[in-house]
Amino acid sequence: MSAHPKVVRTADVTAQSWANGGGTTRELLGAEDGAWRVSLADIDRDGRFSAFPERQRLLTVVDGTVLVLVVDGVEQVVEPRRPFGFDGAAEVGASVPKGPVRALNLIVDPAEVSAFVTVLELGRGSALPLADDQAALVIQGRAQAGTADAAAYDLVVGPGEVSGRCTLAIITLQRALRPPRD
Repeated sequence: MSAHPKVVRTADVTAQSWANGGGTTRELLGAEDGAWRVSLADIDRDGRFSAFPERQRLLTVVDGTVLVLVVDGVEQVVEPRRPFGFDGAAEVGASVPKGPVRALNLIVDPAEVSAFVTVLELGRGSALPLADDQAALVIQGRAQAGTADAAAYDLVVGPGEVSGRCTLAIITLQRALRPPRD
């Protein structure tokens, strides 16, 4: 396991405006083959989400009070730090009734990757190993990643170890197992 995981600093990633003007997205990490991407979205006002046919989405509010999504006509209240998954092809409207929110957004090809997010708090002196299919978004506090510090909304990319008194969203992007070829 690497003693020095990579740190992607959100402040160094250019925000891309949404076509509808309702927010911005910073793509923090993506698979070379396009099977998955990890981004951080700032949702400033009510509006529609873009569709991603043949993809699954997993969204976790990491800052702000509440995000209300209407997914294919069904209202879903997305509370902070509670991952919510939905079909990327769905028609999705979003509202921010209590003000802007920031959301961790995973978009994956479900035939290739299963995505998971677990939010946890590390105490002083605690350390968490990250496998090569994992990353940790610092939600609150400061983390130590090898010899680098990671501040709120920085992404620590495994393999390696993350420590410090902080709250993390642990992302696992598990590749589908393929039978051996003859």
